[in-house]
Amino acid sequence: MLLQHLYELAERRRRERDPAFVDTAFVRKPIRWIIQIDSEGRMSSPGPLDTMGENKRAMEYDKPQTGEAKNSGGRAEFLADTITGVFGLDTEPEKYLNQENARQRRAMNNKDKYEDFWRQIQQAYDSTKHSSLLALLSFNKLIGTSHPFLRWGTSKEPKANEKPTWWMKTATGSETRLGSGDYLTFEVNSRLLLLDDEVIRPYWRNLYEQLHADKDFSSQLGTCLVTGEDNVPIARTHEVKIRGIKNTGSGGTIVSFDKPAFRSYGFEKSLNAPVSTRAAKDYCNALTWLLSRKNHSLTVGELSVCFWARDTEEASDVFAQMLDHPDPKSVRDFLNAPWAGIEQTLWQHDQFYSIALSGNSGRIVVRHWMQMPIESALANFKGWFEDLHITSYGEGQTEQDSGTPLGLFRLACTSVRDKDDLQPDVLTQLYRAALERTTPPLLLLKPILYRLQVDLSKFGQGILETPLSRKTLRAISDARQPIPPAGESRFALIKLILNRNERNRKGGTPMIEPQIFETDDAAYNCGRLLAVLAEAQQKAHDYKLEGAGVAERYFGTACAAPASVFPLLIRLNRHHLNTIGKSDRYKGHERFLEASIQNILMLFRPGERNQPPGFPRVLNLQAQGRFALGFYQQQAADDAARRSARSNNNQPQLHS
Repeated sequence: MLLQHLYELAERRRRERDPAFVDTAFVRKPIRWIIQIDSEGRMSSPGPLDTMGENKRAMEYDKPQTGEAKNSGGRAEFLADTITGVFGLDTEPEKYLNQENARQRRAMNNKDKYEDFWRQIQQAYDSTKHSSLLALLSFNKLIGTSHPFLRWGTSKEPKANEKPTWWMKTATGSETRLGSGDYLTFEVNSRLLLLDDEVIRPYWRNLYEQLHADKDFSSQLGTCLVTGEDNVPIARTHEVKIRGIKNTGSGGTIVSFDKPAFRSYGFEKSLNAPVSTRAAKDYCNALTWLLSRKNHSLTVGELSVCFWARDTEEASDVFAQMLDHPDPKSVRDFLNAPWAGIEQTLWQHDQFYSIALSGNSGRIVVRHWMQMPIESALANFKGWFEDLHITSYGEGQTEQDSGTPLGLFRLACTSVRDKDDLQPDVLTQLYRAALERTTPPLLLLKPILYRLQVDLSKFGQGILETPLSRKTLRAISDARQPIPPAGESRFALIKLILNRNERNRKGGTPMIEPQIFETDDAAYNCGRLLAVLAEAQQKAHDYKLEGAGVAERYFGTACAAPASVFPLLIRLNRHHLNTIGKSDRYKGHERFLEASIQNILMLFRPGERNQPPGFPRVLNLQAQGRFALGFYQQQAADDAARRSARSNNNQPQLHS
């Protein structure tokens, strides 16, 4: 079904005359080096022109799509290739030096590739008699085995243990390191690139189509599993590479049968799952097209997600924006009118498709695939933001580093120390929770709570704010640590996990509300109590406390075993209240703090022998999540009360 819907997307785009599906003889690819020559084949500059931009990416051009499989080696690409194809040079000359047979095979493959590159140029000239192609052939004769703009070795001022590599002299005379996968192409007489030449492009298009027609003619005929057509040429391999997915190099495949274990009943290669040559090409192009468009795809860590609607283009824009950068205003507008801008008669009968992918060498792993009415997808998406909704602590604006607090990327980062550690499984779980309204596993709480405890002990309570406080950012920068997600991301996801798991149970603890609320849940109230005790300590030190406070020092223990630490903290708090009462600046504030503490303590059930309060001995994973939410929501409520008091020029008060 997945390949069938991708094929249908390609057919629809072809009917709309989308160039990505009409002209399959060319592919968009970054090409770094442009060799500028005159009509006699002589170079017009000291070296090739470097197209690398400030974003450290080479410019992209439409280059001829390779018409033949390169798996067996010795095949070059037309008009644009690496230094192996253009000059016959090995990109890694020192590889296999101690393995004579392997070295010989590599040298033979390089020679074959070089000869194939210039054979194609000669064939194109024989067919078109184009003067620019003649200039290329002259260039090859003039340069021979001499390459004055290329050098193998270390930098001119080598560093310790520096490994040799290829160096390229550029058109400006400077020297830069050459990437092993850098492509080179040609420009003649400072005109358009040969890749854009109006004579060469039709020549290649006709040659490419003829090659595929010959392949179809020689292919085995059968029934296509994608289109259902009979007696059509079956693709032995799905040659078109799908580009845009991490860890797949220059492209990967979804369908392949390259090992005996993947075959059955004597069938070879893709005949095990017969797909016509046209369908195989179209579904690959459709997936590449989705991955190349921001309104149809999203890359989070190593996971790539594509989504599209059968008839409603506007629906993809909604999902792309809401998953990647859901700013507060856009979320609010979406919740109030999720179908705004989409014609009602379309979305009521439209279908929504989505696929989550990750790469593994040259293979593409389908992590998840979904199909549902677009009305259901939008309703689920609305529920996602409703379940994530939680009060903000701080200004509540966009984070300083990247993304917004409720973006899929920032939410996923709450479970890891560094974004590079994100696992596709976690990202897939959150993506499904957004679009299918599934329930993330409770075990996801464990890494989130662990990271919260670690970051709190390292950087203090500033990590609860959204955006992160300047003091916290300075501390993170001084420690040379990755910037962690701000508070709203962490606690919104904890709330969603707890509430969705609770809905699946009969009875149990109350649902967590977006803001602080009254409940007899001991775990939640323990978190609130720690927040008030931490506030009292900060105020006793005039908010200039050096080192770790009670929150940073005892959060982990209080979260796991409240009974072992809260009696001590309550005794210590008496000293803090006395200090505040003697302060000229905060005198009288101790009464508000003590009232807040007593109001929370009254919510606990009496302990043994009528000794109030009865703190829990241990808290399980769910209870620890509720503890963290109580701590955060109490901090957020107190912060909002202080801001309100300052704006009204009144005494600060604590929420109780």
